Amino acid sequence: MQREKDRTRKRKSSSVQGVNPEGLLCALVLAPGTFPRNRFFGLFEDPALRRVRRRAYHVRSILRQLLGTGKEQALLIGRAELDDARVLLRYRIESVKLERTTALSTLEAAVLSFALHRAGHGELEDEDRARVERALQSLGEASALDHHPEQD
Repeated sequence: MQREKDRTRKRKSSSVQGVNPEGLLCALVLAPGTFPRNRFFGLFEDPALRRVRRRAYHVRSILRQLLGTGKEQALLIGRAELDDARVLLRYRIESVKLERTTALSTLEAAVLSFALHRAGHGELEDEDRARVERALQSLGEASALDHHPEQD
């Protein structure tokens, strides 16, 4: 009985090896329900992939504020490229006198722009679109995410 559990656990944990974190980040920002916990449990166990999920949550929270899907809509007041290739965003929610500054990786900034554009807010640069599409394509190439019902 224990051996069977160990074999099942090894199969499931190895099923997330080879997952491209960049592709996963984009998928979790653009379609957060894509990887449910009961089918992709390894994504919730692996420390590196947990960090990716936290990053996606962070980007989605910024997206919600900029789109105004919560109580208040934020206004983007600044965007700067940093020397270390990160993007510094600054936005404000006037009604609560909140100003937030956050540094995003180039991919995080690209997927944020992509999501904003899809929602009808802002322009999308070709470079950002290509960056997000390449990352998402890497998920399609990773057979590690294939679902195998016999492993459930």
